[in-house]
Amino acid sequence: MEKYHKIDDKIRLGYDHVKKNELIEACDIWLDAWEDIKAIFTEEKLGNLDKLDKKYSWHEFLINFVQDLEMELGNAGQEKEEYHRKRINYCEEMLETLDGSDSLTIENTKRAIAESYYALGDSEECDRLYTNWLEEDPHWGWGYIAWSDCYGFGTNKIEPDQIRAEEIIRIAIEKEDVRDREDVLMRAIEIYEESNQKGKARELEKEKKRLEELTRTPVKSVKIGRNEPCPCGSGKKYKKCCGAQ
Repeated sequence: MEKYHKIDDKIRLGYDHVKKNELIEACDIWLDAWEDIKAIFTEEKLGNLDKLDKKYSWHEFLINFVQDLEMELGNAGQEKEEYHRKRINYCEEMLETLDGSDSLTIENTKRAIAESYYALGDSEECDRLYTNWLEEDPHWGWGYIAWSDCYGFGTNKIEPDQIRAEEIIRIAIEKEDVRDREDVLMRAIEIYEESNQKGKARELEKEKKRLEELTRTPVKSVKIGRNEPCPCGSGKKYKKCCGAQ
């Protein structure tokens, strides 16, 4: 149990640094904790994070911790470019660790890799990754959104390219069975409005409203424990997610 306790102390300390907006310090401590976690995976031959999560009463669900580390590495990269590279390396290791059961975390981790390459000015590698991933899973709605956003928002090294952003999101719109279609439509509407294509934006608004009507279901009142997983599907504790609002 002592080795788990030491890792948990590092995780807790990292969150303390995040609260103070000391992102570099937080990431360094968390990456050290991640090295310890990898060692446990090798030593104990664990198949996934869930098994390790159940071995100890952690300060935070481990699935939350690994996602928070990914996010803060991206934020730290705005201060020091090397942390974009550390984020890529970490996320690649994460993909090797995840067993495939948590598809949302896998998708978010892939997005982080491509986004980091784009932040480093390597749009070609970003394009290559998304092209390969979307060939494997052509219905990944948030894959198209995130790829489009790279071009739509740009970086310190690459100017925004709204034409390219529109081209990418249009591919998703043309796939009627794309996942998270409402989110795809919302992003496309924003792009068309920003480029003054009001007619196209209005047409997509109509489709979005139709989808909302079809998917609307009665809301039931259910009491959720503060330490239970949030029902929104984020993977975080309720008190750290919707319950914090």
